[in-house]
Amino acid sequence: MWAPALLPVVRKVCGWAMKGPCIIWRLRRGIIQPGDHVVEPVTRPMPCITSLATALPAHRFTQSEIKEAMAGVCRGNRKMERLLPVFDRTGVEHRAFARPLAWYASGKTFETRNEVYAECALDLIDQATRECLARADIRPTEIDHVFCVTTTGLTTPSLDAQLCARLGFRPDVRRFPLFGLGCAAGAGALVRATDILRAYPTHRALVLSVELCSLVFSPTAESATDLIGVALFGDGGAAVLVSGDDVEGDGPTVVGTRTHLFHEAPDLMGWRFTDNGMRLILSRGVPEFVATAVKPIVEQFLDEQGLTVGDLQHHVLHPGGAKVMSTYRSAFGLEEHALRHAREAMRCYGNQSSASVLFMLHDLVASEQPVPGDRGLLMALGPGFAAEMLTLAW
Repeated sequence: MWAPALLPVVRKVCGWAMKGPCIIWRLRRGIIQPGDHVVEPVTRPMPCITSLATALPAHRFTQSEIKEAMAGVCRGNRKMERLLPVFDRTGVEHRAFARPLAWYASGKTFETRNEVYAECALDLIDQATRECLARADIRPTEIDHVFCVTTTGLTTPSLDAQLCARLGFRPDVRRFPLFGLGCAAGAGALVRATDILRAYPTHRALVLSVELCSLVFSPTAESATDLIGVALFGDGGAAVLVSGDDVEGDGPTVVGTRTHLFHEAPDLMGWRFTDNGMRLILSRGVPEFVATAVKPIVEQFLDEQGLTVGDLQHHVLHPGGAKVMSTYRSAFGLEEHALRHAREAMRCYGNQSSASVLFMLHDLVASEQPVPGDRGLLMALGPGFAAEMLTLAW
């Protein structure tokens, strides 16, 4: 009976224990010398990831089924037919879509596809939210902040407003609907929630991500990038409950966060908005940019916490695609085992844009692999070009 009352105290003790890496970092930089008397400031609050849940659409297909359907759409278009082998090199085995395969082949307008998005996306975050809150034994009225991210459809009122009305959230809940962060948005929402909860340690935040990437496809698509999108991306929704430092809860704590916008690379990825909907922008230069520009930012972020990549037991890295994962391995000197979460996510779900890292984190926590003392890095990259990063401690 006394354990819940002691949780804030235990968290603060664990927070003080985190000062060690900060001292090590200052020793490395020569800011302090061995033997110096060091007075550490009070450690800032560390929000806790208390509960996670995911949801998939009902229509699930093998990669070979999707490839066969796409071959039918491309029949007679020699340029696109020559590109079909890309389906076999993605590492994807299964994906879930909002609608049956035949529905996509019939050539729906952007208006029709967005109407399906509005319906299906709300249902997915409804399902994920109910399960997430039930696992934590939390009522909707106990949520203080809602972050909802998406990049594959548009609704006004926003999805979070509709969800709050449907499930009975408090009228004064603070909502943050975010659009346009792309694949980085799931990690970005966790970073923003952490910022808020450090200021309000008695509050709880719900992070929602939903992407229906399949609805972006149009039979009129004729570029290699369009086909790569069809070969890689899948649908899904996720919910994450993040609790402030003074709130009862258990799970990995968010120790550090970092957001970085690379001004020099705005054209690496994004959407091109057309009369028939959104078209994927995805540069071949992404893997090289990860190796040359993203790597030093990640290393600096870890170094400031007294960490190196080698100190991490868990790597929740947005999978992107096969080339990006290979770049992660070579640039950061990772063993193949370190990419197990990314490869498994691609195998089972495909690239789910902003939801991918949340699915990966959910599966990692559910696997019971992390043990006390483990550290992890969660990172996703998206349009901007931008990186969103968190370090986690168990």
